[in-house]
Amino acid sequence: AIKARRRAVPPEVRRAAGREVLNRLLVASSPLGAALSCGGPIAVYLASEDEINLDEFISAALSAGCEVVAPRWNGSAYELVRIPGLENLTPGPHGIREPPAGPAVRPEVVQAWLVPGLAFTKVGERLGYGGGWYDRLLCDAPNGVPKVGVAYDFQVMDELPTESHDVRLTDVVSCGIICA
Repeated sequence: AIKARRRAVPPEVRRAAGREVLNRLLVASSPLGAALSCGGPIAVYLASEDEINLDEFISAALSAGCEVVAPRWNGSAYELVRIPGLENLTPGPHGIREPPAGPAVRPEVVQAWLVPGLAFTKVGERLGYGGGWYDRLLCDAPNGVPKVGVAYDFQVMDELPTESHDVRLTDVVSCGIICA
């Protein structure tokens, strides 16, 4: 039901949601404020067609001199690779844009994370897409580093099924855009 509802969000509403998320994340008091001020690196997701697009946030972070990294498929797993600019992204094997090939950035050095998901709870539980790819990356993130889920309000639930390997996020930023 959440997949169908997210798929039904019109492109103009998706763009507005991306701008709202940008405005919430760029304020100094946001969970990412310190990471932005120190130059990162900040790990982001590159949105699928149905997810909230972070391109405006990525552009703002790059313009501010912040290092931004995103997942890139290396043939057997995802690794984090620096994004030199949005114009350098190309479709990966799973249909999601990826940064160009480059040296892998260790998850341990990332100062903050923006994480996609199908659903979240207010206490940071996350339901992904079933591959465990983000959990494998996030399990190496240091304690105390902001790990922020990005969602529409309708993706935030009271509870979700979780498993022992699921990594809890520190925050969820959901947009107040009213979606059909």
